[in-house]
Amino acid sequence: MSASQCAVIFTGVLREGVERRQGIRLLAEKFGLDFTRIKKLLSGGSRVIKNCREVTEAEKLVQALWAAGWHAEVRRSDNTTAGLSLSRSDSLALRLVADDGSCAVSVPDFWQVFDDLNHRAVLQAGSLENNEFMVVLPQRIEDFQSAPTVEEYCRAQLSQCATQLHRAAVSSPPEKLPLDGGTGFCGELLAEVDTVPVQYLVACIGCDDRIYTLFLWCEQGVFSARRRVFDQLIASFTGAVKDAPETNDKNSKNAAHDAFSQAALA
Repeated sequence: MSASQCAVIFTGVLREGVERRQGIRLLAEKFGLDFTRIKKLLSGGSRVIKNCREVTEAEKLVQALWAAGWHAEVRRSDNTTAGLSLSRSDSLALRLVADDGSCAVSVPDFWQVFDDLNHRAVLQAGSLENNEFMVVLPQRIEDFQSAPTVEEYCRAQLSQCATQLHRAAVSSPPEKLPLDGGTGFCGELLAEVDTVPVQYLVACIGCDDRIYTLFLWCEQGVFSARRRVFDQLIASFTGAVKDAPETNDKNSKNAAHDAFSQAALA
């Protein structure tokens, strides 16, 4: 396949939730583009980012542009699109079920499952390429001397995590989640990991005898673009997938206490 057979086309369309100024800054930072080149891309005068020999190479570049907040497409030499887009990758096609059957969640189909983000997690997955991750931690209601409401628990999680992260602050207090089943609240955190600004979405969902906490995080610059997918992921979460055996203590009791100290945050 010659280089002219496959080209990455910059559409000039921002992903939902990304501001124009932020998108331009990310283009400059992630691709080293100067003002003149960015102006040409935005004007539509020259929207070919790169000619590629392999479709897989082009798709990776499309993913990089998407992570910077912009839509792009792959076009063949016959001027037809190759049908590659990040909207496909946003599909929550991968269903993860905890080993004990206690809960399940749907994640993007390009994510991979991990076993080393947090040793207390019952579910953990993410994308190394996009620097976005999720861990799910359970807490049994019986572990509390005085059981908190889900809102109180979420507020305590946000506060505790903010004390464990570098230059961290709660940026959004708990808000009620529109769930079909169970009760849920979520809030947001800002912090730095190895000098990189990172944003976290912390969702707490009460299911029968447990409260589950879903920690989702990515680079702050793309968080607004990823928020829609994160919200869909949270909405897909279900507890009590089947009659589950007793959860091992390492996955339940005091699981909230080291949610971030054990996680590879970014």
